Amino acid sequence: MATPVALMVEAGTADADPRSCTYDLVKAEGGYRVDSEGAGCNVTYRRSSGGGSYPFKASLTWEVTWTESADPDGPVQQPGLPGGLSTYEQDVTVKETQAVNR
Repeated sequence: MATPVALMVEAGTADADPRSCTYDLVKAEGGYRVDSEGAGCNVTYRRSSGGGSYPFKASLTWEVTWTESADPDGPVQQPGLPGGLSTYEQDVTVKETQAVNR
């Protein structure tokens, strides 16, 4: 059984603050979710990507266990399996936003 435990995002540029964040995942209805509001950090881009893009990267950390039977709720067997890591990269375009402050 593989359970997602953490999501790490990397902004792909020094023009982001912070450059990366790691979020814990919690079980939610139908799967897992990230609570970015309660996180210690959230990536904010300080500059647009101009005519190009930034190489955004997301990595999901998995805790992997196995049971002797097909029952996922059965007793976990030892030794455990090494954790897993899935990584996805996507170019993102960041546009400039302006506001009038009077």
